[in-house]
Amino acid sequence: MGRYENILIISPDCTKEEEEELLNRVRANLQKSGATIIRLDDWSIRKLAYPIKKKDKGHYFFLLLEMDEANLSGISKFYKNIDPILRHMVVRVDDKEKGPDKPPDHVLFDELEGEFS
Repeated sequence: MGRYENILIISPDCTKEEEEELLNRVRANLQKSGATIIRLDDWSIRKLAYPIKKKDKGHYFFLLLEMDEANLSGISKFYKNIDPILRHMVVRVDDKEKGPDKPPDHVLFDELEGEFS
C-alpha cells in the first residue's frame, strides 16, 4: 500500500447536487478498488491556466489516498469515462504525508502576461 495525492478538476457547470453525486460515485469506486480516503478537501472554483473542454474555470478537489499501485490504472480509466471531470492527477507521496494545511493560493494569470517575453 502506498500513499497518493489525487487532484480532481470538475466542470463548474455542475450543480451542488450533481457534484455531491459525483463525489459519492468517486468515493464508492475508490473504496471498491481497495483505496482508503484519508482526506478530501474542496479547493473551490478556480481559473484554469488554459481552457479545457471550452471551460476556463474548474472546481478543484484534493484527495489523499492509501491504496495499492496496481489499482492506479483502473482509477485513471474510471476518471476518464466521467464527462464532468475535466482533469485528474494522481501522484505518489511519502507515506507520512498529510497533505497541504490549506488550499494553494489563487493564481491570477493576467499578472503573468509579458513576464516571459
